[in-house]
Amino acid sequence: MTPAPRLLRRLRMTDKKTTPTPQGMKVPSGVHAMRRGGARREVTERVTLKTESGAALEGWALNVSRGGLRAILEEKVELGQKFEVAIGTDEALLRPSRVVWVQEEPDGVIVGLEFTGLSGTHKSAPPPPPNGDGSDDA
Repeated sequence: MTPAPRLLRRLRMTDKKTTPTPQGMKVPSGVHAMRRGGARREVTERVTLKTESGAALEGWALNVSRGGLRAILEEKVELGQKFEVAIGTDEALLRPSRVVWVQEEPDGVIVGLEFTGLSGTHKSAPPPPPNGDGSDDA
């Protein structure tokens, strides 16, 4: 199953570098409403979000930063919901995270996830894997 393929194509066609955090949304206590600064790396990687009960949601990461990531999912999620996130196929590197914003779309949702439980120099997202041809565009 390919999560939200039309939404992913539409985002690529708009050629936006960033998508603003939705304005006017209600944010529960303890959830950040502001976007965080920091370099974001544009990616198109599979992402797996594992719930506390063990269920897995599949989607696509759009960008990754030290503090979190932006992703497309077909399934709806709730603000503040917690997940273990695997970027790409490296499930050995699971990052605890929580949903800090949700933007509903006709064929899925775009979510902002903040990495949690990390501190200091360890608060960084793994880089995307190198290109299949062995080169690295970084």
